[in-house]
Amino acid sequence: MMMMEMMDRRRFLQASASAAFLTAAPGFARGRDLNSQVQMAAIGTGGKGWSDTREMANHTQVCHVAFCDVDLGRTAQARQLQPDAPVFQDYRAMFEKLGDRFDAVTVSTPDHMHAFIALDAMRRGKHVFCQKPLTHNVWEARQMRLQTAKSGVITRLGNQIHSHTFYRTAVQTIQSGVIGKVKEVRSWCSATGHGKSFHVDRPKESVSPPDTVDWNLWIGVAPMRPYGEYHVYHPFAWRDWQDFGNGALGDFGCHIFDPVFTALNITGAPKDLVADHTGLNDEVWPAQTTVR
Repeated sequence: MMMMEMMDRRRFLQASASAAFLTAAPGFARGRDLNSQVQMAAIGTGGKGWSDTREMANHTQVCHVAFCDVDLGRTAQARQLQPDAPVFQDYRAMFEKLGDRFDAVTVSTPDHMHAFIALDAMRRGKHVFCQKPLTHNVWEARQMRLQTAKSGVITRLGNQIHSHTFYRTAVQTIQSGVIGKVKEVRSWCSATGHGKSFHVDRPKESVSPPDTVDWNLWIGVAPMRPYGEYHVYHPFAWRDWQDFGNGALGDFGCHIFDPVFTALNITGAPKDLVADHTGLNDEVWPAQTTVR
């Protein structure tokens, strides 16, 4: 997708088999020794954000200079990685405060905020590691590709299973011609589109969010709605909802299609697309979908 391979004196570090894309390279910290550490800011520090932050911190050439999460209650583990690093609730405040004192960001938030945050970072000349799915819709993905080229930054998508032995073996097997010419591919996933929150519509009543959560910041670019109940949206079940996530296709599509695209060297976009589904409403994603 957005794999800009421009290597300048602030060269970003190569993707590895782990969650980190920082393995070894000359440092690119502005105004610093070329062998200095990468100054990293983590946006989203709970759940997948925590594993991304932790893996980045395992590299000796990375130094976290700030952490950010709209739920401050989910920053405790990250704080232990770099106790002196400041913690923010609003990533915009972090960007303004740090200025040029950081080089790159991880974006590990709900899907609807991926593009908004990543584009802001790239416009500031920051390199980006963004969790999958890359964006909330196709238009956003195209804007990120354009901005990557315009800003001349290095980007990586968090699709770590791409490096798994199973995937690589399957790709090698298909490309070696073991099964002959591939004319059709059928992929299947058992996950339902709205199986995480156990809701198919918004809760009729709502409670106040925890004191650690800034609900306005969590909603971000999506239309405002009440907090609802714990676990309906935050901290995990947001993927069920069309305003925030991409359902099962957005969750597992990158994993299912990745070895297919890689093995068959597919580089172009689909010429046409048809989706049949069992949709209930405009709130949650369909439980079952067939995409051709």
